Amino acid sequence: MRSTNNIKNTFTLNSKITFDTKNSIKKKIQKTDKSLLLLQHLNERTKKLKSLKSFLIIHKSNLIKYIHLEVHKTIEESVGEFDYALEFVQYSLSLISNYKFEKKIDSNKKLFFKSTGAVLAITPYNDPLAGMTRKIAPSIASGSPLIMKTSSNCINLCKYLDDNLPKDLKNCIQFIFIKDKSLIDMTVQNEKIKVITFTGSTSIGLKLDNIQTNHLQKKILELGGINYAVIFDNYRLDNVIDEILTRKIKAAGQACSSINKVFVNEAIKKDFEKKLISKIMNLSCGNVTLKNQPNFGPVISKNHYKFLKKLETNSLKKGKLLARSNNLHNTDNLYPLTVVEVNINDSVFDNYETFGPLLGISYFKNNDVILKKLSKCNYSLVTYIFTKNKSLHKKIQSLNFGSIGINTTKIQSPSRPTGGNNLSGIGREGGVWGFEEFLTTVNYVGG
Repeated sequence: MRSTNNIKNTFTLNSKITFDTKNSIKKKIQKTDKSLLLLQHLNERTKKLKSLKSFLIIHKSNLIKYIHLEVHKTIEESVGEFDYALEFVQYSLSLISNYKFEKKIDSNKKLFFKSTGAVLAITPYNDPLAGMTRKIAPSIASGSPLIMKTSSNCINLCKYLDDNLPKDLKNCIQFIFIKDKSLIDMTVQNEKIKVITFTGSTSIGLKLDNIQTNHLQKKILELGGINYAVIFDNYRLDNVIDEILTRKIKAAGQACSSINKVFVNEAIKKDFEKKLISKIMNLSCGNVTLKNQPNFGPVISKNHYKFLKKLETNSLKKGKLLARSNNLHNTDNLYPLTVVEVNINDSVFDNYETFGPLLGISYFKNNDVILKKLSKCNYSLVTYIFTKNKSLHKKIQSLNFGSIGINTTKIQSPSRPTGGNNLSGIGREGGVWGFEEFLTTVNYVGG
């Protein structure tokens, strides 16, 4: 393994970015297209995944710094994201060592699994490193080279990767840096791009899906979710509230799996609110660069802060403030965890993905009313259900969500498929299901 001595002082949040032009993007796409032939060989894919794993481990310290300082995560959460990012690479290595790329049907029939072609991967800022490796690892494992376009909010991390990736990975992973948004359309329209994988908002996902091309593409879209949690009874109520709050403040609420609104059985309202308010009063948002770490940091930008304040103001027109966490007021864009009681049907939490530490709470008396509301949700990424009633477990399985957590919010891992239905996306990431999104089949029949 290479020594880390040469990389200790290469960290900077002021990278000099050379933005791509039409010609430079075309050249990068041509390079990835040429690497398709090399990636046909399973041993080459294995080598590249091992190279990527080694690279991540060698550069661990700097990569954690970028996560921590560029997207304002706590040190603990930044370390956790690095570990999670590495897991996707390790999982893909394990997967292809056992996967049958050739399956015999009978004496003269076979089925071959091969790469669909070059991939355009577009990733968000909220999990900057793990968001990339969850696309890179299965794509390389399938034999598909990538063009990577990441959020401008984590551009320094991307530049660091682009500058430091080993030579053997350079051709099959090409980063593009785009200032002129019309170049995104041009990239999508390039006939060499056969797969688009995107994680982000529904509005951008729909725009990508509607870009006209002269060739066919496969699209894997993991989009926004208006995620609900439902607490039907007081089963493990302390632990349930802890899980909900932990999930809500992850990445300062800027996570696709974050909870938008919690429905609580009115019978446990008093106990629920007492526990909830007590726990929230022990949480604080603050500057993540200081020695004494807060529970979570600021939101990504002033614009996003203003967006959350506007939603909060609108929710309080008919709602009631239940609790607000501590704000240490020691950096910009600190938005404390803010909990508002609203009606079961409201104009804010039912219609906008808050994507931040703003949470709605509603109370209900009738289980069927809530189940009916969940069944009609168009943003069906994930829902979380908390109850000891096993008959409710069976009813919930019929709901049309990409993921359903029963008495847990821990729904994600490299081996599990995630993604949404309806306006929350199409296709899956994670597990063998996410890996197979990058494959196509060849039906081989001998005469």
